[in-house]
Amino acid sequence: MKRILLAALALAMLTSSGAQAQEATPYKEADGKSLVLQVFKPTGWKVGDKRPGFIFFHGGGWTGGTPTALYPQAKALAARGMVAISAQYRLAEKGKAPETSVKDARSAVRWVRSHATELGIDPTHLGAGGGSAGGHLASHCGMIQALDDPKDDKAISCRPDALVLFNPVYDNGPGGYGNERVGERFKEFSPFHNIGKESPPTLVFFGDRDKLVPIKTAEAFRDAQRAVGVKSELVVYPDQAHGFFNKEPYLGKTIAQMEGFLEGIGWLKKQPKLDPALRPIAEVPGLPRVLLIGDSISMGYTLPVRKLLDGKANVIHPPVNCSNSGFGVRELDKWLGEKPWDVIHVNFGLHDLKFVDEKGTMVAVEKGKQLLSLTEYEANLRALVTRLKATKAKLIWATTTAVPEGTTGRIAGSERAYNEIVKKVMTELQVPMNDLHTVVADQQPRNVHFTPAGYEALAQAVMRSLSKAL
Repeated sequence: MKRILLAALALAMLTSSGAQAQEATPYKEADGKSLVLQVFKPTGWKVGDKRPGFIFFHGGGWTGGTPTALYPQAKALAARGMVAISAQYRLAEKGKAPETSVKDARSAVRWVRSHATELGIDPTHLGAGGGSAGGHLASHCGMIQALDDPKDDKAISCRPDALVLFNPVYDNGPGGYGNERVGERFKEFSPFHNIGKESPPTLVFFGDRDKLVPIKTAEAFRDAQRAVGVKSELVVYPDQAHGFFNKEPYLGKTIAQMEGFLEGIGWLKKQPKLDPALRPIAEVPGLPRVLLIGDSISMGYTLPVRKLLDGKANVIHPPVNCSNSGFGVRELDKWLGEKPWDVIHVNFGLHDLKFVDEKGTMVAVEKGKQLLSLTEYEANLRALVTRLKATKAKLIWATTTAVPEGTTGRIAGSERAYNEIVKKVMTELQVPMNDLHTVVADQQPRNVHFTPAGYEALAQAVMRSLSKAL
């Protein structure tokens, strides 16, 4: 289930992607300190809007963690037009029942619902979610009538209208997570033991190697909800452990599926599909920024490159297929944005050499003309290098991969002439090259695209080239 992710998951990208920077809003005083909601509003937001809202609660075993952990999810929903919130709550003492954490979560939902008008939220479309212990808190709000703060106005419901739970520790009964902390009071704490027909529609994510909650528990939870008529979806990721959703590529995939779930219940408008390689990522502060510019071949190796450089660099692709070099000349400034880059890896070629009709649609070779001549291609490469060098980033130019026999709209082997232009220009302008044309990688039959193994081979070559520059 692939969905567009328009969210810019780093703060500097929020305005251009449809969301404003967050606002810190106190919602409760407890134990001598103010508890705060980080509120993310969409572009165009105004007081009195009736937008769907969503509250996230972070994980950390009820004893650790911070609201920043769920910022990527909140920003993504804000960029789709929702008001999204990441909530602070009191942490429990180690070994103690998380009673104050639960009370604060319930208070947060009530506060948001009671302030819906000023927040621009439809109080009948207020969801909640969270990771691990945060998923427990969200589901507790939605499924249990217990552990309210005595100061809360209980006439205001703390029940969310939808739940999105990322490996939630929602079974706190005997043998379940945290049972040693809650003991015989587990029914006050455990959503698993309070499933009823009033439970909100629920989406749950788990990895099948989660050691805190067995998959059989997640399946039983889903089945029990369905048995009482509650919409319940369980998405299981193979070979993934607890907390898998915090890192790419699973961060983006689970956000996309969350958005798809909210589309399915009518909270978000459906949007066209977007390749996972093109969506923004949650950048890790302090890591080098790498930009991969290119067509669908580069899109195919972006995710494996990102995985190979996990923890070493933020690997980003522009939010489009970069197509031909002429398109690159026109759009490059948009792709570069305002933040500096450390390394930029570029390729253009397969779209330049394709044959198109008078409308620009790719056609059989005998029915069209080549999009860009070698002369035009060379001029564009020179213009692109001039602009890219002005960024002060380290620049790497990749040669174009092979056009095999039987490919529609292109002449087999025609990439060689274009690669000669690349070698000429890059040698003259002293730009290092990554010769992807020579990489032995499996291509699809009669197709310029590659098999998964082929893209992995290209990713290895790109990773080696980038590593030298980082």
